[in-house]
Amino acid sequence: MTAVIGARQMGPYRRLMTARDDIQCLAAMLERPGTDHLAQVQGAVRAIASAGGSGESSRQLSVFAERVADLTIEELRELHDETFRAGALAEVPGLATRLGSRRTTCAEARASLNALARALDRLEADRNPFAYVVRALCCALLTRASHPGKDRASQCDLQ
Repeated sequence: MTAVIGARQMGPYRRLMTARDDIQCLAAMLERPGTDHLAQVQGAVRAIASAGGSGESSRQLSVFAERVADLTIEELRELHDETFRAGALAEVPGLATRLGSRRTTCAEARASLNALARALDRLEADRNPFAYVVRALCCALLTRASHPGKDRASQCDLQ
């Protein structure tokens, strides 16, 4: 039938609706660590760098991976739970879940930066390794907030 109608030349099929952008990838790194969390972090570093994302985001995430490389998954979970249990940092996991669930608009990026700036101050004061993930996320959010025209979906595959 295509011989009669004419075969259309099409590129490879891509489901853009499921493409995760840099912000979504980085926000996922702030969720409670699963058994393959360190592998996901390394995958995100590679994906952000290869997709032309923020070099600084990729660098910050690499530093986080180095800082927690010697921790067991149980220790990493404990660090996450203790870090984000209460106080000014308690809102970060919920914010990360929202940022990771859908593409972030320019306005949402600006609002998220305000909340994360407070959290980053506290994390840096405590010398907490999660400061690197929050800083990486802030870099991606700054790009989105200040350059809405560059609001593109980069393929961020964590596998």
